[in-house]
Amino acid sequence: MSPVVKVPTGVPGLDRITHGGLPKGRTTLITGKSGAAKSILALQLACHFARSGLKTVVFAIEEVPEDLIDSGDNLGFGTSALVANGSLRFADLTRLPDAATIVTGDYDMGGMIHRVEMAARDFGAQALVLDSATALFSPRPSEERLRSHFFHLIDAFRRHGLTAVMTAEAPDDYGPRTTLGVEDFVCDAVLVLRNLIDNERRRRTIEVHKYRRSAHQKGEYPCTIANKGLMVFPFGTQSSFETSEPSRFSSGFEGLDSMMNGGWLRDSITMARGPAGSGKTTMAGMYARAGALRGERVAYYGFEETRPMLLRNFASMGLPMDELVKQGRLLLDCRYPEATSPEDLLVELRRSLEDFRPSLIVLDSISSVAHSTSPRGFRQFMVGFASLVREHSRSALLTQTTNDVKEDERTAPFLSTIADAIIALDYQRHGKSLVRTINVTKMRGSAHSDDAFRLRIQPGGLRIEELQEPQA
Repeated sequence: MSPVVKVPTGVPGLDRITHGGLPKGRTTLITGKSGAAKSILALQLACHFARSGLKTVVFAIEEVPEDLIDSGDNLGFGTSALVANGSLRFADLTRLPDAATIVTGDYDMGGMIHRVEMAARDFGAQALVLDSATALFSPRPSEERLRSHFFHLIDAFRRHGLTAVMTAEAPDDYGPRTTLGVEDFVCDAVLVLRNLIDNERRRRTIEVHKYRRSAHQKGEYPCTIANKGLMVFPFGTQSSFETSEPSRFSSGFEGLDSMMNGGWLRDSITMARGPAGSGKTTMAGMYARAGALRGERVAYYGFEETRPMLLRNFASMGLPMDELVKQGRLLLDCRYPEATSPEDLLVELRRSLEDFRPSLIVLDSISSVAHSTSPRGFRQFMVGFASLVREHSRSALLTQTTNDVKEDERTAPFLSTIADAIIALDYQRHGKSLVRTINVTKMRGSAHSDDAFRLRIQPGGLRIEELQEPQA
């Protein structure tokens, strides 16, 4: 059996989960309920096909071409320019809003198939987008005729070698793929878009439900609509960066470097966990400042304090950041996760990695993200973030607020699979004194100290000392 030839989609992340793109010369069906972004994805694919040298025809059935062109331009697809240079064409099959529907005789798709054949021959079309099949088969013929006409339509696409994309309405997020009930035996690939209500927030996902003769990644993946269209966040993306020996960099204070056998490992994710007041944000500030002072670019995302407050607090601790921000070495972005979605945070992180190109990233604190979404949404955010970091070979420090450094069984194992190193911060009261402690509980690929040390917060940041046993 010959391998499937695929056409890249140009949609960030989609080629990863489809293992290369959509099947060339075959039909892909995009399904989902209303508002799932089917039309946006179809238009995005059409514009990318045309931009890549495939002459593409869009059969507009639900929206008039003028509206589709405006939508594409507003999303940065360059749709009008593609139409102007002759690589993209729209065919208007919309029904007049005030036109009466008269049903007479047998349902016939001959005219539609003829238009497809005319487009392929006269325009030289190599790709086709039809939005949507649900509207095309309205009013709906009998089940037998629907299946027959649908099959003949898809067969026409195939006979002319067209890489086709069709959209169709789904009756439910996890029920039948479409209201038509004919896609499973006709289309070579089926993408399912969902726009779910999760913890009183909308969360978008995409799933490759079917891909004939091709492997693909299974399950749902978070996606969102950004200013350049749909973006998908695949899981488990591995870095292409390889090195024979691990390199290290300073944590910002010597005591911790010694505990970690020489410093943080490059291209790793470290988590600092502990209760409120244990020194996590101060550690994050020292990590970011040390990197910026070395000449690295650092992206710091604060989710618990405003930007002026964070800068003021760091300055009062003897860790001034203002000049580093002015020099462009430190990107300081403070926001409340409740004001956005985890998927939009991933978009911003991806944009930062591609545009600002930081070598170090700080998220302070991921607990705020967890509180603003559902457990499933938080898990997808964290796995998506880890995939981005590893894809771009970056280092990251995450802080997490816990009630107990031993944390309940529900959360710790999941986060432990993401973090390459875990630093536990804690404190206990002995008489009138509050004794803070620090220890490295995990560090993949490196020896590290098993001992707990005393941690002091003082001007200039954190200081580590030998832990003295309390007097009886």
